[in-house]
Amino acid sequence: MKVRVLTSLVALALASVTACSGKEPRKGSGNAGSSGTGSGGTAMIAVSGGTSGTSGTSGSSNTSGGTSSGGSAASGGSANSGNTKQTAADLRANACNGWTNEPEVLPVVLMLVVDTSASMNERPNRSQNGGTKWEITRDALATTIDGMPASAAVGVLFYPNMDTRGSDVERPIDQCVNISQLIPIDLIGDAGSAQRNLIGSSLTNVRPAGSTPTHDAYDYALVNGMEVSRLPGNRFMLLITDGAPTLAKGCQGGGLPDTPAPTDPIIDEVHSAREDGVRSFLIGSPGSESVNNTDNRPWMSMAAVLGATARSGCSVNGPQYCHIDLSQDADFKSALNAALARILGLITACTFDVPAKGQNGETVNPNQINVIYTPGDGSDEQLIGRNDASDCQDGWQMDADGRIVLCPNTCFTAQNDPDGKVELLFGCDSVNTGGVR
Repeated sequence: MKVRVLTSLVALALASVTACSGKEPRKGSGNAGSSGTGSGGTAMIAVSGGTSGTSGTSGSSNTSGGTSSGGSAASGGSANSGNTKQTAADLRANACNGWTNEPEVLPVVLMLVVDTSASMNERPNRSQNGGTKWEITRDALATTIDGMPASAAVGVLFYPNMDTRGSDVERPIDQCVNISQLIPIDLIGDAGSAQRNLIGSSLTNVRPAGSTPTHDAYDYALVNGMEVSRLPGNRFMLLITDGAPTLAKGCQGGGLPDTPAPTDPIIDEVHSAREDGVRSFLIGSPGSESVNNTDNRPWMSMAAVLGATARSGCSVNGPQYCHIDLSQDADFKSALNAALARILGLITACTFDVPAKGQNGETVNPNQINVIYTPGDGSDEQLIGRNDASDCQDGWQMDADGRIVLCPNTCFTAQNDPDGKVELLFGCDSVNTGGVR
């Protein structure tokens, strides 16, 4: 898949058609339009769903629920009367383009840090069916690994992955984390590859036991897993835990559920990783909700915020936490599989940088970006719509770093078309819709 980025060189008048307007790692470590073919042979995608809906604004599209009132659409524009057609040719005709380049699409680099402390032997929410928390987590991770593309790079550290106890004095990390079982990051490869088999065997061999040295485990996986990897890609950590850490950095602390270790240093570690270009997801399994009758979730929520993976509209203190809180789900198995599938869709999606300025110094407006996909087989190009839904599967979104991210289904189509092209056009209001058709 090739990518062309195009940005506007001209300021467009208000009445124009379609409402156009003018680190390196740390050292040492719109009502729906009817379907059809647009002008110039360009395939058209019906506008539906999107986020706009302001009635009566000049040239704006009335998506679901909007009513016609107030102003009127500019000549040839997107009127509120419905049945509006938007095509790639429309956008180009309005000079929403100008210069091109072809940035590289990077794969994903993922380091898993998975809690296998003794409490993972318990059944979630006292359920008598469906297996232990570890059995459910193990099977969900196996499914997730199976679904990862060959171009992804993955490493794993289970922790403590040994029997360990509390200590009044600081100890070497190998006294509370089985670092010898770290699986270094490597390309996952095709089905049956050495890396897939290695991760699969490790999942089978884990036996939950011991305390919860979360800080030691995260830090070791970051430094000796993520930071030593020289594979290119968008870099992520994924921490899965079912409770508060019970050992602080240096394998020191009470080691028991009612003697939690400080969490601020872990939050700081996640923040530092983010500053080095590594984003961190956190999943809180059943048991992570409280300790000593105190809500344990805000620290994970804050870590997700500083790790740049916070969910839209979340609150650090709940009830809509910023991390992936599965502690209250009655069906932990289904919830975990859905959460991992969602993360997989996010991190393996195609991501493109957005230039801060156009060729002549114009500021790029994030609300005036459109995405066009041209299949490699020579068939008509297709306008991909913006889709800001939290469970977006088709279309594109803008992430917290201001980059364009194709949603999973759309990304899959593009990634499996090596001769296809994705173009980013700047200067015309974003068209809101679903995915490639």
